[in-house]
Amino acid sequence: MATTGITNGTLIAIYKDVSGTLTKIANATSNDFTITKDMIETTNKDSAGSKEFIAGEYGYTMSVEGMFEEDASVGALLSWKEIMTDLMAGTIVTIVMTSNVSGDLKLSGSALFSDLKLTAPHNAVSTFTASIQGTRSEEHTSELQSPCNLVCRLLL
Repeated sequence: MATTGITNGTLIAIYKDVSGTLTKIANATSNDFTITKDMIETTNKDSAGSKEFIAGEYGYTMSVEGMFEEDASVGALLSWKEIMTDLMAGTIVTIVMTSNVSGDLKLSGSALFSDLKLTAPHNAVSTFTASIQGTRSEEHTSELQSPCNLVCRLLL
């Protein structure tokens, strides 16, 4: 059953789809999803002093922040080193952001890791930040609560 009310951010995580298995990014402390739509300016002499726009292409990004840990101890989770490998190889991966609760929103799409930062301050936990750039279309899916348990797919 879908989550109701205000959602606790702890439930939502970013995963990499590895051969059909969702593999969670290890030690994440926060993540976000941003979708943007280009605005194409169409202002002309007949615009009466106001700017005019039409909608153009859209794109999306995701980011994740977490605590750094060497990959030997993260087990079945996606390690910092594996993200680094995908980034350096320019590998297009399938990324999913979801709570993994049946009926909740699931954002997924092809993406590239575009940025990876390791921060190692004195006398504090080492952290990382990864940026993910969507390529091609993003898909979001949610199960509708109906007798037929229909699945609604909207492909932007």
